[in-house]
Amino acid sequence: MNDSTKRNFHIRGMRGTTARKDYTPEEVDYIKFMGQKMKKRRRQLGLTQSNVGKMIFTTFQQVQKYETGNNVMNIIKLERMRQALNIPSDRIGFLVNKYNRREIKNG
Repeated sequence: MNDSTKRNFHIRGMRGTTARKDYTPEEVDYIKFMGQKMKKRRRQLGLTQSNVGKMIFTTFQQVQKYETGNNVMNIIKLERMRQALNIPSDRIGFLVNKYNRREIKNG
């Protein structure tokens, strides 16, 4: 991956908006896609961001950032989130395959 294929990924922090140049456009889209799926599942279960935050040992603000795609979860938080939202471990792969359906069919 070279720098010309990367898109700035803006994250709001205490000091304003900073550009992150370590994600490709596809990765940024995937981060946002996963956040949307997590938010949908949370709402299906009738949970608030505060409820989920307590379950995964973080704040509701951080859950909000995960859901909007402004922050990226590490693998430990992703596993905690999977458990909090009652997502079977084999469904994480389903999300990846569903997101990349076009590449799978063309590949």
